[in-house]
Amino acid sequence: MSDRLSGEEGAAGFPLLTVLALMAGIFAVGSEELVVSPLLVDMATSFDTTVAVMALSVSAYGISTAIGALLFAPLGDRFSRRLSLTIGMAAFVSGTLMCAFATGPGLFFTGRALAGLATGAFVPTAYAFVGDHIAYRHRAKAMGILVSSWSISLVLGVPMGSFIGQWANWRWTFGMLSILGVFVACVLLMTRVGAGPAGPAGHDAPRPTATQDTAPVSSQQWIQSAARAFLAPKVSLYVLATFLNMLGFYGMYTFLGSALQYRFGDGSSMTGILILLYGLGFATSFVTGRWADKLGKERVLVALLGGLVPALVAIPLVAGWTPLLVLCLFLWGAMQSLVVTLLSTLLSESSQQYRGTVLAFYSLATNLAVALGAALLGPLFTEYGFSALGWVCAGITLVAFVLSGWAQRRGIERATTGGEAAAVRTLETKGEGGRK
Repeated sequence: MSDRLSGEEGAAGFPLLTVLALMAGIFAVGSEELVVSPLLVDMATSFDTTVAVMALSVSAYGISTAIGALLFAPLGDRFSRRLSLTIGMAAFVSGTLMCAFATGPGLFFTGRALAGLATGAFVPTAYAFVGDHIAYRHRAKAMGILVSSWSISLVLGVPMGSFIGQWANWRWTFGMLSILGVFVACVLLMTRVGAGPAGPAGHDAPRPTATQDTAPVSSQQWIQSAARAFLAPKVSLYVLATFLNMLGFYGMYTFLGSALQYRFGDGSSMTGILILLYGLGFATSFVTGRWADKLGKERVLVALLGGLVPALVAIPLVAGWTPLLVLCLFLWGAMQSLVVTLLSTLLSESSQQYRGTVLAFYSLATNLAVALGAALLGPLFTEYGFSALGWVCAGITLVAFVLSGWAQRRGIERATTGGEAAAVRTLETKGEGGRK
């Protein structure tokens, strides 16, 4: 591929500028995705509807992101990932502007859907860059940096959007995000993200011939390629674990802002502050990603998913005690950030040939969870409250914990079987040598 580094380049030093540029892009789309939670009550009032109805805009966003991932992310495996990034950011700006100027829920939902398509093109492509450009020993660190941009969205983007929405109007939040999207697009173009300085003096690597990577692909070939990617070792288990983990996460997070606003009252800055503290916990993946490399990615993933189960139950139960709520939100953010880092890293390492397609499945699972979390759990939150929501999300996460443990066990068994087979082949070779 034209934008993929050579093996020598990939094994070289850490490509900081490329990672920071991708981080800035994910910050932009992440802020747009996550900022809806603290604004749901104000948007419902503005459009004279209910929180549960406006929460469906999260579902529209998630479904569109899944579609965008399936349509656009795999193109990076055959064409230029940089093209997917550029298209995604242009669509993001257009969709966010539609949200800012929406005159009713219909137009607002349309803008959210367009922004979702943009995220579907951008995020899995950015994750695929990590697998293409960065050596294995740095990969979890780099993925941690990209995932930490979601936490920066929480630490800076979401609280700032919440404060702007409270002090001015929620429309100004989306207007500022559209300006940010234009800035990020300019940065990506200036840094030529994904060009891959494979040639001397940083020149782009030669583009492949049409017969190599740009030949037309039939629908049957695409389906076969997607099936091979999905059936790669442990991919299906980790994709399903991703879906369940994200379903539990977004089921809680989508209504966290509303629950906090009901708890502290309209106009209180505590909603933004507590989401900020959650985001500080999420930002720890920048550091903890390196610990996971040393302790073992799969082992740490299983432990964290197990820890998320009681955390999701505890958060609604301690909502009346602010110090305990702060601690639980911080720990939830810290564990969730590393879970996302590890799942995306393990999937990116599962198949080099189909990396972009595998990460498209990852994005599909994530955003189906976004859609279903808001659509299915909204009525639960409305009818039974935040505590019931916590128990259901904890149960969903428990299943993800079981799946991740199963995947780890299969990996151990495969490694043991492979080692025994190699030992047998070595003994057979030595025996044949002795007979000669």
